[in-house]
Amino acid sequence: AQEMMREMVEAHYTRIPVHRGSVDNIIGILNIKDLLAAWSPRMSAADILSHMTRPYYIPETKNAHLLFYELKNNNKHIAIVIDEYGGTSGLITLEDLLEEIVGDIRDEHEEQADADDIVRMADGSIVTDGRTEIGKIEELLEIRLDRGRFETVGGLILYAIRRIPHQGESFQIEGMDITIENADERSIKKVKIKKSEDAP
Repeated sequence: AQEMMREMVEAHYTRIPVHRGSVDNIIGILNIKDLLAAWSPRMSAADILSHMTRPYYIPETKNAHLLFYELKNNNKHIAIVIDEYGGTSGLITLEDLLEEIVGDIRDEHEEQADADDIVRMADGSIVTDGRTEIGKIEELLEIRLDRGRFETVGGLILYAIRRIPHQGESFQIEGMDITIENADERSIKKVKIKKSEDAP
């Protein structure tokens, strides 16, 4: 048990997945900080494994933005990624996700010129790209939105419903009636937005 503990500490990782037989059979996650707090030279390997927490499994297709909020809401710092056959594809941490999201935000701004195609409809609604900045929507619809958690229309929708919507779905979000005109399994492409009739 002492040798096991020494190897885990020397690995310099806070959380370590534990598998039985093969990496496709991960049975738990060990938190080194928790183990050090409870450590005793009398601890056996079974004692160490008793500190495992259940693995948090996700599919490879999980959206990074949604997973970030999902892990935070569930107080998880690491997730095991499962492939289409049920095997272990890898693992991802909150830190990985944050880096990915920051990169996506940077990409969004680089692509912003392509996202400014906003069409006004006869009924007062607008049709626009999912990457359009929230500020432009506020200006056109004369509304104020909580902009602290997202920068784009797509980000607003993802934050509100916590998943990728399907084409044709409609939602009422922050005083707006929103219909998904075009979306795939990874992102929101085109949306129709109209100020709700009961909006202030």
